[in-house]
Amino acid sequence: MNKGKACLVKKSSALKNSLRCFSSLYALTFIFILICGVSWANSVTLMNNSTYTLQASIYDANGTLLGQFVLNPSDATLWSDDYEDWGAESQYTPQIPYTVNWMCMNGSAYGICNNVAAGSVVTAQSCGGDQECQQQQQQSPYGS
Repeated sequence: MNKGKACLVKKSSALKNSLRCFSSLYALTFIFILICGVSWANSVTLMNNSTYTLQASIYDANGTLLGQFVLNPSDATLWSDDYEDWGAESQYTPQIPYTVNWMCMNGSAYGICNNVAAGSVVTAQSCGGDQECQQQQQQSPYGS
């Protein structure tokens, strides 16, 4: 009977170690994205920390759409004003601050972040709004 308990403790410890490793990897990925985001003068890092697949749209202060991204749960991406035309001069200079709109895939609003500074990290759950998607199945951010 003691062997069964010891085995259970070992399995539990292995699971905890696996989760710690996963958390550490996630943290390192976040730090890498953050460092990359700061390296461009006008950039915004978008992180979907919700359980829904969301579309993020970035607008400048004049309301000009700068980029749109579809992000699955736990996904992140970097938008930069010089990302597409790296090394070339742009015809348009985006006006700061930015606005990030998070939309559900069915078109309903999830959240909005106003007054986003260049170099910011914007998470879906840090923005104001309903933060809920109707008629969309939630996904586990860690897979199923």
